[in-house]
Amino acid sequence: MSFKVKDYVTTKDDQRIYMIEKLDEKTVYLKGLTYRYKIVTTIDNITKASIDDVNKVLKKEQEEVEKFKATKPRSKNRMLYGTILHIDGDEEYLNSCMDLYKQMNVFANGIYIKEENIKDEIEKLVLDLTPDIVVITGHDLYNGKGIKDLDNYTNTKHYMEAVRRLRKHFSLDSVVVIVGACGSHFEALIASGANFSSSPKRINIHTYDPAIIAIKVATTSINQMVDFNQTLKYIENKKDSFGGIETKGKMKILL
Repeated sequence: MSFKVKDYVTTKDDQRIYMIEKLDEKTVYLKGLTYRYKIVTTIDNITKASIDDVNKVLKKEQEEVEKFKATKPRSKNRMLYGTILHIDGDEEYLNSCMDLYKQMNVFANGIYIKEENIKDEIEKLVLDLTPDIVVITGHDLYNGKGIKDLDNYTNTKHYMEAVRRLRKHFSLDSVVVIVGACGSHFEALIASGANFSSSPKRINIHTYDPAIIAIKVATTSINQMVDFNQTLKYIENKKDSFGGIETKGKMKILL
């Protein structure tokens, strides 16, 4: 069986659907269809996914997103939502999240930067754009070889350093940080200064999960704590995927 870039496949190890990003004679580089997850495997370990299966996965994700869109605040008050800077190591996922922000009437700047380079650019970006909320995401992977060892995570160290550099300028209350991807080291990211982070149970998170949390923060009053349990209703794996600390919202009402 022949394969090409952008084919949808499954592996013999699991039934998740992936898209081929790159391949050679023996090795194939895969990205999750709806999960922020990348793996490298062999050509003989993959099988083409059926169009029906691909459409089922995409339909399920879209149904969940539509439920979240239905929560868009409707008020006669003149509200100023918090602004978002979304930095993403995956350009396709970034574009999907930007569409969601637009549909929810929340202003966001979206910037594609590879995970290992975010730390070098984040200070200037945040100082120039002055967002209320910063999302730092992309891909990550826990290899299962020891939950405490940061060397067992593909990008957690890069995320940690990005958060630390941001926190040199802004406190937990002044800029809300949402960080992480599939399998990230939750405790290390929170300790580095994140308000919300993946992944307490080292599991996969969906494309939209960080954006959903950012929108909830942006549309919650500065006088109220973000109702995180309410937000988790729109995240498939709930507290296994994301956790955080008590955080106030960033919405202001014009007087």
